[in-house]
Amino acid sequence: MGDINGVLKNLNIEDEVDLNSIDFKHTMEKIFADCSDLITRIVPLANGEEVFIYYFVGAINEELLESSVIRPLTSSNEELELEDLRYCIYSADMNELKTWKEVVNAILDSSVICHKSRGFPIQISLSSQQKRAIEEPTTEYQVYGPKIGFIEDMTSNLALMRQLIKDPRLKTKVYTVGTITHTNVSVMYFEGAAEQSMLEELERRIESVEIDNLLNIGQLNKQIVNAPLSVFPQVLLTERPDQVAFALTEGKVALFLDNSGQATIIPISVFDFYLPSGDRSFSSVWTIAFVRALRLFCMIIATAIPALYVALVAFHPELIPQTLAFAIAESRTQIPFPAAAEAFMMMLALDILVEASIRLPSFVGQTIGIVGGLIIGTAAVEAGLVSSLMVIVIALTAIASFVSPSWDFVASLRTVRYGLLIIAATFGLYGFALGFCVIFIHICHINSFSRPYVSPAMPIKYEEIKQVIQTYKSKI
Repeated sequence: MGDINGVLKNLNIEDEVDLNSIDFKHTMEKIFADCSDLITRIVPLANGEEVFIYYFVGAINEELLESSVIRPLTSSNEELELEDLRYCIYSADMNELKTWKEVVNAILDSSVICHKSRGFPIQISLSSQQKRAIEEPTTEYQVYGPKIGFIEDMTSNLALMRQLIKDPRLKTKVYTVGTITHTNVSVMYFEGAAEQSMLEELERRIESVEIDNLLNIGQLNKQIVNAPLSVFPQVLLTERPDQVAFALTEGKVALFLDNSGQATIIPISVFDFYLPSGDRSFSSVWTIAFVRALRLFCMIIATAIPALYVALVAFHPELIPQTLAFAIAESRTQIPFPAAAEAFMMMLALDILVEASIRLPSFVGQTIGIVGGLIIGTAAVEAGLVSSLMVIVIALTAIASFVSPSWDFVASLRTVRYGLLIIAATFGLYGFALGFCVIFIHICHINSFSRPYVSPAMPIKYEEIKQVIQTYKSKI
């Protein structure tokens, strides 16, 4: 669709701005035709000349405009020359603009454009963008740790990081992505901890992104990862500043986006999805080790249990202990569907409940999730559609999947679970084993910015494995 240069070219507008204020006004009206929210104010000076002020309504602080720009201009009894205009305005953040591209970018970035004949226009930053109050993260609740989360303002998010890491080695670089939205992307890293080769590769990938409208950080993540078609996420999304702070001191990099309440951490491994920053608040290393091992065990349960149950019941009942086999057979005597159909129906019902509880308001969603699960499970058993043991298996699967602190990774496990169920229902335990081998080979093949996805398990690094089990160590 083209960028600002393309728009100016289509309107036959030269890049250099008009020095005459009337010509400048006509060009502004030509560029922003049919923009009823563009305000043009004409301020008369003592010498009879006029200053033209342009801004979008609601985008700037109009009270500050009156006090720091208009009032000083109108109250001055001296004849203002061109070079005096900048010194008459009470604003520290001013820039002289010499091209129309700079003018358009400035006014779209919630700035005021001030222009007087025979001079270049001046950009004055008087932004009045509304910001959400800093609150506790809604998707990453922790018992311990700070109760603050990122908001949809990149400047505020970067300031939060500066409060946590008071060190001049904390660096930031800003890039602009999106030919229409011109969204700012900030890369934050700790000098000396992050690898220079990774930073160069990240910069190359960001600059090569070709997209019209970059509106959320997920769009950017898909463009920069190594394997965009993989079911597994290769970046870690977080709302917690403390999580990002720990990651930065470990040599990782954080990405922030305008109008996004989340940050992206790279590079990562599969274990990072189960190691939240709140674990460091535990006083005992044994508690940390147990909790992290429990999460990793739950990852296997959430992925494998339905497919394993179907494979054993439908193909290999001789491998089930005799007492349990009799109990399963008794519970399935009146069930008209095969075990695979049972599992598929219950998993589908579970995912529908999860999606419904997410979309509904929080006070209604919790009720839907708990009551809906109880009602559907009980009704299905009483109607003879599924066995009671299948309800237990699916309930255990659901509980185990929500142990993961990362919702992004939970969603990927849901997809993998269906794939394993299909192949196990077709080929039994052989298909189940084959499916796990395919998944294992796939995650071993993935790299997150040159870091193996299963690091430090493969290649084996004993020191890093100890840190995964207990706590991470800073690279600084």
